[in-house]
Formats: sequence, C-alpha cells, structure tokens
Amino acid sequence: MRILKYLILVLMFLNVPSFGVINFGPIVGAFFSTLLYVSITIYFIANKKSNPIIPFAILGLLYFLISSINYTGVLNEFFSNFIKYLILTLFATQLFKETNSNELCFFILIGAVSILINVLVFPDNYGRYSGLYINPNRAGFVCLLGFSLTYKLKNIPYRFIAQFLFIIGGIMTFSRYFILILLFINLISIVSNKKNVIVLFTGLIAILIIISSTSLQFNNDRFNALKSVFSDDVDTETISKNSRDETWAEYTEVLFENPILGNGYRSFHGHEFDTVGVKVGVHNSYLMMLGESGILPFLMLIIIYIALFIRSLNHFKTHPEYTYLAIILMTFLLVSHNFFDNLISLFISLWLYEKVKKDNEIDLLIDTENDK
Repeated sequence: MRILKYLILVLMFLNVPSFGVINFGPIVGAFFSTLLYVSITIYFIANKKSNPIIPFAILGLLYFLISSINYTGVLNEFFSNFIKYLILTLFATQLFKETNSNELCFFILIGAVSILINVLVFPDNYGRYSGLYINPNRAGFVCLLGFSLTYKLKNIPYRFIAQFLFIIGGIMTFSRYFILILLFINLISIVSNKKNVIVLFTGLIAILIIISSTSLQFNNDRFNALKSVFSDDVDTETISKNSRDETWAEYTEVLFENPILGNGYRSFHGHEFDTVGVKVGVHNSYLMMLGESGILPFLMLIIIYIALFIRSLNHFKTHPEYTYLAIILMTFLLVSHNFFDNLISLFISLWLYEKVKKDNEIDLLIDTENDK
C-alpha cells in the first residue's frame, strides 16, 4: 500500500493530470486523472475504513446540488467533477491519516525544483515561472505549503536547504501573494521561536541571488518592481496593478442578483464559462461560492476554514505548521476561484482537518488520563 500511496502523492502534488492535459493533450491528462481517482478508490477498498470528512462532503453536496439549478452547460463535466470531489472527501480519510508532513514536504519540494528547472532550462517570454504547476500563482501557493511544512523537519541542514528552495522557487513565480504571505508566516514563526529569524536572512539571500541574475529571463515589470523594493523609489504602480479587489468589484452587481440560489455552476469562472456578463474569473473562492450556489455553501465554507484555523491555533506550540497551513489556505481562497479544481488545495485542506481533529482527540485522552 505504501507504493500506491506514493503514486497518489506523485500524481497529486506534482500536478501530473493538469500538466499532462496542457503539454500532451486531453487523452494523456484524462488517463492520469483517472489513474489518480482509481488509485484513491483502491486505497480505500484495501485499507481499514475511516469515517468520511463530513463537513467537506456537506459543502460539496450543497455547492453542486444548488449550483446545478441554474446551470445550463455540459452535464458530463458537472457530474465528473462532482464524483471526483466525493471520492476525495469520502474515500481518502485513511490516506490522510497515513500521510505525514515529511512525505508531503518531500513531494512538494520536487515540484518546487521543477520551477527552477523551468527557469534554467525552459525559459519563456512571459518570465513568470511555474514548473509542473502551469500557473505561477498556483506554483507560489504550493511553495508556501511546502515552506510551512519545513518547520517540522528535524534534520536542520535539510530544513534550511528545503526552505531556501521553496523561497527561491516561489519568488521566481513573481506572485505578489507568495511574497506577502511568506513574510507574514516568517514573522509569526519568529514569535513562535526567535531562532527562526534566520529564515528571514535565507529569504533575503534568495532575493539578492535573483536580482543579481541578470542573465535569466524574467518578467520585466515584476522583476523591476521587486528590485525597486530595495531602492528609494518603490514601483507601487506595478505592485498594485490588476489587484484582485478590482476583479471582485466587477461581480458586485451580479452577487446580489440571486444570493439565495446563486447564478449556477461555473458562472463566476469567466472566459468560456461566462454567463453573467463578466469575462474574467472572480478570483475569490468565497465570492465564487456565494455567486454560483448562494448563501448556504458560502457560510459553510467560511465556518469550515475558521474552524480549521481555530483548531490549528490550539496546537501552535507543538505543530506551528498547522497554523501556517490554515492561514495559507484561508488567504489563498481570497485570490483563487478554483476551489473544486485545485486538488492540492483540497488535499491539504482535508489532510489538515484530519490532523487537527486527530491531535484534538489525542490531547483529550491525555487530559483525561491526567485527571485520574
């Protein structure tokens, strides 16, 4: 079963299905996607059974059932995504229990290295790199997840190397979200342990290396904006250009048209899914949930992630990475509308839910024994 577990983690955290679709066509992508969900199902059948993660299952049921009311698109895609979500929430609980943070960190680190390979071997005119993750914002998000998990690595040299690779890989995405949240987590980690101040210097070294690498092909606007941070004339125009709040504002009127049942599945995804007169996606999972399926899934989503954050805080002294992950997940939902499509985000959310639940149960047992 260990080999099967590692196959699932490779397919999931190296973004193999999506990478296959983009680079080798839909047949290859569909093959790896099918392999992933079949592997999860086999893992479920072959292992001892664990209770499904009910809150996320309820969230999925509410979203898909309510959003289907006003949906007029292709039914095959709708049912396919619904079934995939149910497989992950109902069948993968034991997988989450048997997967530790070191394993996740290792596979995410491979993904981060793919960003560096993208820069050095396969540079492009866009100049914002993503490696296996296709989208630089998603790549920055994944690097943040991996960086957070490094705080539980016991091998100090390995931890520093991993943190450096996650930082430099994330910076090469030129994601403003990555840099902002990375700084925020660093500051919190210093509150947890003053020795973590060394990570700030690691980040500074990574930035200086990138700034001095004039031979590499980077996005001019983002690269110059990054350099301007270390000058007397900060490029605030580029830093704030096309900010997410501008995108959210385009959906203001549509949000209030049908707040109870929403406007239908995929209606807030923009582009080819545009049914509400806004071509760009909303880039906010909270607003996506409200706009596509109404108030109930929206409230459920908020409750779930607030609960995750509060539970993670209960273990901040022993597992600070839980709090870092909860912060990353909550904030990433503010800048991405692909909640049900981002398998890595879903996996980490479900994994974290199971971990904080498990640790709560362990602490309860310890407290009970101490009271005897």
